[in-house]
Amino acid sequence: MEPTPDLTPYFAIHRKQLVDTRRYARAVEQATEHERSDRLRSLARWAAGFAHELDEHHTVEDAIFFPDVRSRVPSAAAVLDGLEEDHVVVEDLLGRWTQVAADLADAKVPFAPAKAAALAVATGLRDLLDQHLEVEDRDLLPLFWRHYTASEYDALHDQAVKGGNKQGLAFTIPWYMAAQDAEHQAMIAARSPLPVRVLWYATRGRFARLEQAAFADVEVDLSDLRPVVPQPASSRR
Repeated sequence: MEPTPDLTPYFAIHRKQLVDTRRYARAVEQATEHERSDRLRSLARWAAGFAHELDEHHTVEDAIFFPDVRSRVPSAAAVLDGLEEDHVVVEDLLGRWTQVAADLADAKVPFAPAKAAALAVATGLRDLLDQHLEVEDRDLLPLFWRHYTASEYDALHDQAVKGGNKQGLAFTIPWYMAAQDAEHQAMIAARSPLPVRVLWYATRGRFARLEQAAFADVEVDLSDLRPVVPQPASSRR
């Protein structure tokens, strides 16, 4: 029996994306004008970093993961078509997100319309990702268990890492690692190049402080979120 891929990091990324878009939308809902000199500035910096992370995540899916699955599993074409269409909508939202987040923190911009614009983008992204990632987790990721060995999947993952955008890593790397459990943090660090490990060690404290500053006292209900990893397929088929 050939080993199946460990998809825990992929599912964990999706779960953190769901958690973070819920937290961001709630933070905007709670925003008040007097927070523009502190928390909303942190929230804007966080939003810029997360927008880059999500754009990069979708870029490598569109360029590497989805085409490979499409060629290997022709029956997945309809699912992939729908996911790629969603990515176009997400790209439009991300194109507006950084600016509306910055406007929300800018005392020169009228607060009420800035909050309304930021909330429209935040809720639109949150609701779309909730549906989009449910499809990915249910209909796409299990295909890697069924049609790829662990080594085949790892080669695809390594290709995505090597071809990824090297800008924004000071946010992306600690964000990615924060999504993982302790076991997978250690595994990922062990197989990562030294510069990646150094950057994670150098940025994780600053990243944690940014998240704390942006989301202090922001509470969201996460009880309905899916587990990080569903029951895996027992063997490759």
